[in-house]
Amino acid sequence: MVKMCLRCYQERPLDSFRKGDRELVSCAPCREYARGNSYKNRRAQPSKVRADNLWALYRIRPEEYDALREAQAYRCAICGIHESEITVGSRGRPRLDGTPNAEPFRLVVDHYHASKRVRGLLCGPCNAGLGGFRDDPALLTAAARYLLN
Repeated sequence: MVKMCLRCYQERPLDSFRKGDRELVSCAPCREYARGNSYKNRRAQPSKVRADNLWALYRIRPEEYDALREAQAYRCAICGIHESEITVGSRGRPRLDGTPNAEPFRLVVDHYHASKRVRGLLCGPCNAGLGGFRDDPALLTAAARYLLN
């Protein structure tokens, strides 16, 4: 018997959702991850902030992001630009402790909004373009036809 975790959307064995006499909505790996990811720990370690953001928004770990980058040869999945050629704008607010901000990631995660399933990594302009067309293939096709006229 399996049950879907409401945090990671993965099917896990039922015993992963039990704690004593209670039945929980999140699986054991998600609960373990949340315990080690408190606000205090996040503020002290920028890598924890990155890991938390990737997990909260896309349900992937930093290792999965890095593997996807490598699989795409560090290039945008649509236009093929290498991440080293992408110019990045703002690096966000200055850190409270005065240390420099981390280098921003140049390839962003693209995902299906309904299922949160990751499609790949894109440069900012390609990601914004898909968002502008609301991920609708019919609109993208119409735009391509328009450009070809």
